[in-house]
Order: sequence, then structure tokens, then C-alpha cells
Amino acid sequence: MVVLGEYTKTRGRFLLTALVLEGYFFCSLGPAWVAERRSESQLSQAALTAAVAALALLLTGIWGTPNSDAFWKSAAIVTILAVVLAYLAVPDVEPGRIAVSFQGKAVSLAAGIACIGIAGGINWPPYWWVFTLVFMVWAGAVLVPPAKYLGRRIRKRFQGR
Repeated sequence: MVVLGEYTKTRGRFLLTALVLEGYFFCSLGPAWVAERRSESQLSQAALTAAVAALALLLTGIWGTPNSDAFWKSAAIVTILAVVLAYLAVPDVEPGRIAVSFQGKAVSLAAGIACIGIAGGINWPPYWWVFTLVFMVWAGAVLVPPAKYLGRRIRKRFQGR
């Protein structure tokens, strides 16, 4: 588009298709890895199925251009579920790791709140504030282990001098 100097609907659709395919392959990478390592994992199979369903819905929406609000709500819900299942599938490589994972519980709660809010058409701001807080708690839970690790490495480096 930059080389040709013009932007058309078809080229925009091709660009969106490329971005959606990239997202699909990124989302299916973890579950495919888990399915290869632990074939009895039902979560990885569900994540791959949800990723394919989300891809089909999004490509239908891009190229079919449905004007239905219900279609886009269902596409959003399936996409959220696909991303969360892909996130949860990776710790499932070791049985029982999801049950004790605070991060998994927080992201599941955030996904549930988002899906209910989208399906119900909830526009009440306090509802979405709760979603935002739960999402921020999950993001914090994801960032704490790397921060602790870096802190220990930095401390060891300076203690050795």
C-alpha cells in the first residue's frame, strides 16, 4: 500500500487478513506445543478448536462484511475465549499446574466478565471498572515473577563486587 500510494477496501481486507492469520498462528503456537508434548491434554485441543473457530468468524467478518451486531459480539466472545484458552494451555503441559495458578484464575475471571458484558450488552461503567481492575491484577500477577527474577539477578551481580 505504501509503494502503490493508494489504499482500497480490498487491500485493507488483505492487510486485516494477514494480521488475523498472524494472530491465529501466534495463538495456536502454545496449544500445538502442548498437544505435541502431552497428547492427552484436552485444554490444548479446545484451545486449537477455539482458535480455528475465531479465525473462521473473523475472516467471515472481514470478507463477508456482515452488519449484524450479534455476529460481531459472537466473534468477539469466541476470540476472547480462544486467546484465554491459548494462554491457559501452556501451563497445562504439566498436569495440575493450572489449578494452583493465580494468573490462570485472574485471566479466567477477566474473560468471563468480558464475555458476559459483551453478550449482555452491558454499558454500565462500574461493571467495566471491575473488569479493568481484574485485568490489571492479572497483568500484575504476570509481571511479578519476571520482576523478582530480575531483582535477584541484579542483587547477585552487585553483591559479588
